[in-house]
Amino acid sequence: MPALCRRCSARAILKRPKTGDTLCKECFFEVFELEIHQTILDSKLFRPGLRVAIGASGGKDSTVLAHVMKVLNERYKYGIDLFLLSVDEGITGYRDDSLETVKRNEIQICMAGAWTRSSSRLV
Repeated sequence: MPALCRRCSARAILKRPKTGDTLCKECFFEVFELEIHQTILDSKLFRPGLRVAIGASGGKDSTVLAHVMKVLNERYKYGIDLFLLSVDEGITGYRDDSLETVKRNEIQICMAGAWTRSSSRLV
């Protein structure tokens, strides 16, 4: 018998190590986003008008962070200006694929990007 979601009784897809809760996909997303939102509120992380750079490597962690921050900023009206920040070290072939992924994410997530060719200068 498959495990059921603790919140809605749908078929669970995972068991959270943090809590032991079994959750379906939709409930996991909801709980994950609510926990991040609560952390932002508890720590008074942002104030309206801030420009916030999200370090973007092109990997799954920075991609999820950018997506979730955009969703939460719109949903809860933090009033912050989010943008992706990535460094192109200028070494041919070193990070070409991951930088292209960041550029695609910038378009898909609808978030501005800042690029630099030197680690000593921000654009």
